[in-house]
Amino acid sequence: MKRNTLALAVGALFVAPAAQAQITFGNEEIGTLQIYGKLYPQFGWASSTGATQPGSAVATFQGAGIGSAASPLTGALAPSTTRIEEPPARQMVNASNSYIGFRGERGLGSRWGGLKAIWQLEQTVGLDSGDGTWASRDSFVGLSSGSFGTVRLGNMDTVYKQYGDTLSLLGVGSGNFVSASNVLSNSISSVRAARFHERRNNSIMYETPTFSGFTAGIMYGPDEAKTNSRNANFWSYGVKWDTERYYASLHQEKHEDAFGLSQSIQNTSLRNNGNTQSHSMDTATRASGEIRLRNMRITLDLARLEYDESNPLVNATAPVKVAKYEHTNWAIGWDGGFGPWRFATQYIRAGEGSCSLTSGNCSTAGLGATMWTMGARYRFDRQTYVYAIAALLTNGQSANYQNNSTITGLPLGSDTTNVAIGLSYSF
Repeated sequence: MKRNTLALAVGALFVAPAAQAQITFGNEEIGTLQIYGKLYPQFGWASSTGATQPGSAVATFQGAGIGSAASPLTGALAPSTTRIEEPPARQMVNASNSYIGFRGERGLGSRWGGLKAIWQLEQTVGLDSGDGTWASRDSFVGLSSGSFGTVRLGNMDTVYKQYGDTLSLLGVGSGNFVSASNVLSNSISSVRAARFHERRNNSIMYETPTFSGFTAGIMYGPDEAKTNSRNANFWSYGVKWDTERYYASLHQEKHEDAFGLSQSIQNTSLRNNGNTQSHSMDTATRASGEIRLRNMRITLDLARLEYDESNPLVNATAPVKVAKYEHTNWAIGWDGGFGPWRFATQYIRAGEGSCSLTSGNCSTAGLGATMWTMGARYRFDRQTYVYAIAALLTNGQSANYQNNSTITGLPLGSDTTNVAIGLSYSF
């Protein structure tokens, strides 16, 4: 019996269809193992201009003063007599979110109605730097059934991330400067605590079977470091409808005690996260859609982001603190091509929104931003293609969105230009 099982395991090695390009060992009886991945290093150039200078009028969140749109930009960035210099343009080699993964499944027998045990380990591959972390991307163990759905436990993309922003420009958007999430899913900067397009560890997710094109999912992440004053858990849930021609989804995510707003603003005197009696609830609601035509598709995303913070110690004599910020972001994208060629573009806009303080007026002037991305690729075969991409990010004078992880800490209001050429290989 052992010899037969071993022979079956060795003999079951095969290469999956070229469209998937995955190498698979085993079978349903003994369990399968798939090896897969995507590597897309690129050579790029980036520059930034237009930093907001001391003495400029900025939004309440970003100036040292409060209560009016004319709050001067002093103290928060530099003395009013010191001009902020632009950083030099630079070249770089990036690997973005290149990854390698291992996954498999095993049927648990007819007794359990077609139930399968599933698993996946996926990690980033730092081709440019030699860095990488085991299980740093979607990694989980779960159970799956066509009748009851799928349960996963591990480190995974949230439902909000999975169900929305489906364009992923030319298949190289993940972790790249052309990712719409750099603006679409942020507050007024690129602070991770304020983002709604992240992978979450220590999470559990349930997804229903698909009925008439409809699928629903819900995900929860407890705060394993919960204290008497903080409970930084999260919920992510949504429903999607997917057919050959159309796609639509509605999804929401909530972060408790993440203080995404306080960690995003430059006016430190307004922050609440240093007070243990303060609490926050950050909420993002997004609708996404896609129309698929012959050789092209059009995508649309509309997101409402709300950041609420409370500070029970605030009174008539206490310092003023931030209370709420909400804004609407949207994106429209196009992807199409012919033969081995493919082209894509996307326009993303973040609104200035509205804000409130525990006392006094609040201005959001200059908190908006826009990003325009574009690219082209030439495919040699199903697994290999070369590409060229570009992105122009324009910040309002009070905004600090950033889309290049290699260039961090850019001054408030900086506009960035990024271009790159790269090679993508999938297996």
